[in-house]
Amino acid sequence: MVKKHAKITQELELENVEGYTEAQKKYYSSLGFKPYLTENGRIKWLRPDQHLLRINSHLRRSRSARLFHRKNVHFPHRRRHRPAIVKLIQRNWLFILIVIIGLLAVVLVLLNPQIIF
Repeated sequence: MVKKHAKITQELELENVEGYTEAQKKYYSSLGFKPYLTENGRIKWLRPDQHLLRINSHLRRSRSARLFHRKNVHFPHRRRHRPAIVKLIQRNWLFILIVIIGLLAVVLVLLNPQIIF
């Protein structure tokens, strides 16, 4: 993202804008953009909220705000890890289910051999 912006010197009227066709002017104005003249002599189309951000970015901070500056500390977000047993079950649930059904079948046959014979 671009950090350096040219300073806005004045807002222009749509009739005074040169280098744009009438269709372009109409299109930009329908989107809510207004033409502004920069200190470089170029025309910049900005929305009112963008213009306010540009104005506020060039305002000087007070001396007390510069002296007592607070550093913004951003703590990294820690990822919550699941226990290993939960991950094992989630990844191999089908195999575990087949093994359990097989063990139940073997136990059932061992307890009741007359089922087969």
